[in-house]
Amino acid sequence: MESVYCTIITKSRLYQFLALIASLYKVKAGNYQFFVLCVDDETYNLLNKLNWKKVHVFHENELAESVVSLKKERKIHEYCWTLKAVFLEKILTKYPKVMRVTFMDSDLYFWEDPEKILKKQPNCSVLLSREEKYKPEWKPNFIKRVTNVTGEYNSGFISFKRDEMGIACLNWWKEKTIEACNIDPKRGIFGDQKYLNEMPKLFTTICDIESQGVNIGPWNYLKYTFSEKDGHIYIDQFRLIFYHFSGVRIIERDDHPELIHSTTENTPFVFTIYQKMLTQLITLIKHNEPSFNGFATEEDLKSYW
Repeated sequence: MESVYCTIITKSRLYQFLALIASLYKVKAGNYQFFVLCVDDETYNLLNKLNWKKVHVFHENELAESVVSLKKERKIHEYCWTLKAVFLEKILTKYPKVMRVTFMDSDLYFWEDPEKILKKQPNCSVLLSREEKYKPEWKPNFIKRVTNVTGEYNSGFISFKRDEMGIACLNWWKEKTIEACNIDPKRGIFGDQKYLNEMPKLFTTICDIESQGVNIGPWNYLKYTFSEKDGHIYIDQFRLIFYHFSGVRIIERDDHPELIHSTTENTPFVFTIYQKMLTQLITLIKHNEPSFNGFATEEDLKSYW
């Protein structure tokens, strides 16, 4: 288990998590170990019932009580953001053979092996993915203002190596997110994410990911031309490693799943592929656990900021 992956989910992220796992299975042929932290009993019980190979299921109650108690004080998304560094640290503590752990948001979907990203920069203690913001109508000053709020990086894909700098940086991030993990632009806080700006300033061997085709999402998809060739998805001349379906919510309309999202302008065809996979997985869950409802709630449909 030299390199492993992890995420955190609520019941409304279960379907997307299974799509993430399915995409990894396709590109890695099952050669991975994935750790998932569930923050509700229903999701935890269902994943244990499914018993997918290579997926290790954790319950929030396995974390320190002082951390779990924050659930009463924070909104559910703030609480999940808070748990990222905590869960990453737990994995490194519990599994001494793990040399690198990579957090992935549950709404990522892979078309290439993520190990390509990690193997390209093996000496980096922490790998950060920039959140490149682009729309044709966005002026540089506007992009700068938005970046000042959200930060330069996206915390949906972040990787820590078990070395002095990696552990120190992870511990620092954990303490900061436990201290505050809401969205408060006046205080320079944007959940768990804007803290990433400080990592290269405070620690050495903190690297920007150099691989192309990483963290393409609603913030920059219009910059690229999407195409498919020889079984691979391309953005311009580069292979798409993963797309971040950030902001996508799944509702049920007329007994069929429907994706709610803001990517309505020239929506890339990867959405069609994603919806097809989600539909198959939702059917699977209905067959295995008919009472489970992982569709978005009214609260899920609200904007974070």
